[in-house]
Amino acid sequence: MPLVPKPEAFGLHDNAEITTNQNDTRIILELTLSVQPRTASGGGKSREEQIDEIAKMIESKTPPVIDLDEVAEAYPTEYTESMNTVLT
Repeated sequence: MPLVPKPEAFGLHDNAEITTNQNDTRIILELTLSVQPRTASGGGKSREEQIDEIAKMIESKTPPVIDLDEVAEAYPTEYTESMNTVLT
């Protein structure tokens, strides 16, 4: 059983997972900004600039998306190659 079941397991549409991920991202960014010190001076960065920097930093640390079609082509699922089944 998967640790995170697909939305269909609960009778939900695929977009339910997208909405959940968007909400989780928003919560993470809001919590990150809430623990930063507040300054009274007007020379600091705006909230949008801070969020943009955090988002770019997270994106730079995220590995690239794996092309599943390339993996399936490079490692075809065959009866004699059980590791390929795990990879795909």
